[in-house]
Amino acid sequence: MQKLWNRNFTILTLGSFVSALGSAAANVAFGILIYIETESPLMLAIFSVVNILPRLVTTFLVGPFIDRNSRVKIIYLIDFFYFVFFTFLSIILFRDYFNIVVFTIVGGALGVVDTVYQIAYMSLFPEVIEGKNNTQAYSISSLIWPISAAIMAPIAAYLIDNIAYGIAILMTFNAVTFLVTAIMETTIKVKEHLNTSEPVKFKFLIDLKEGFRYYKHERGILGIALLFMVFSFVYSISGLLRMPFFIEHDVFTIQHFSYLVSAGAIGRIIGGLIHYRYKLPKNKKYLIAVTVYFTVEILSAITLLSPYILMIVFSFIVGLLSVTSFNIRMSATQTYVQSSIRGRVNSVFQLLWSFGAIIGFIVAGLVAEYTSIGYEYLILSAAAISIPAILLIPVRMRKDFEKIYNVDV
Repeated sequence: MQKLWNRNFTILTLGSFVSALGSAAANVAFGILIYIETESPLMLAIFSVVNILPRLVTTFLVGPFIDRNSRVKIIYLIDFFYFVFFTFLSIILFRDYFNIVVFTIVGGALGVVDTVYQIAYMSLFPEVIEGKNNTQAYSISSLIWPISAAIMAPIAAYLIDNIAYGIAILMTFNAVTFLVTAIMETTIKVKEHLNTSEPVKFKFLIDLKEGFRYYKHERGILGIALLFMVFSFVYSISGLLRMPFFIEHDVFTIQHFSYLVSAGAIGRIIGGLIHYRYKLPKNKKYLIAVTVYFTVEILSAITLLSPYILMIVFSFIVGLLSVTSFNIRMSATQTYVQSSIRGRVNSVFQLLWSFGAIIGFIVAGLVAEYTSIGYEYLILSAAAISIPAILLIPVRMRKDFEKIYNVDV
């Protein structure tokens, strides 16, 4: 039996965890920085949209490129770039520089780089898994970000609240973690299964058509992508408005917000450990997934309307169940789609996810800026879209989803 923790999987996973520690801190700091400086949910929404918009074009082009080039090299070169970038960013923050236009443009550029990184990482990850260890491998992958968030969110909130250059310090820490990660990733040695057909002029257009054609013939994969486009719309509304809700509240603070983030992260950690130890029954995974979808959407919608202790509990439960959703979807779809076209298929998925997020950010930003509706009620109203989507897509397309989800991985 081939072991999960082989050399390549260990390096990729540990490297990802190190960089995730810095990214978790930087993500909290970036959002708070933009909102505190502008005091505008619309400007925060515009910043988020500009970060995503370039991903649409990049997603069209990067899939074929990733299918033809070393994903390992792409990943460590990007991490070296992040080290340089966040080092420079920390320097200008120490010098008290802030310009919303400049930061927004930079956010857009980072969106391009991050899109390349995410698709390359998703396409490489199955290559470092030996044997039938996909479920355990994706359980480990699902733990990386929540552990990082659980550790770093309260630390980031404390530094921002109590240290004059707390945000700059967090960016410096982020730069160091990317340097360490890049050095580790250069030691990965894996035989990558790339698209080796002879490239011709405008071949990337043919490659892209093949990616879209795959969705046309695979109804289940298309249904999954459409469902998560809707989820992306809803998540962007919640992601945009949760932090301002706590900053503007008469009682709550940024520290309260960080504890909510940590509660969700701890839920994900426990969920990931459960999935690492136990395999879901393959003939029940579809039913489990649909149940999780309904539960997560309902609890997410009512969290900010609840007493704070219930906010923590609901956030924990949502984190716990979200790992189940992630594990079922990723282990099934990334195994189902063959390696030689995986980059292009993942590109289309990212395109739809980004489109949903853009619409969500724009809607949430405009409504929050120009109406007096409470942020908690805007988040609640988003469930009127996500819950019907579950009924119309995975419930209605049960056989197509079961073919993908109920597989032995």
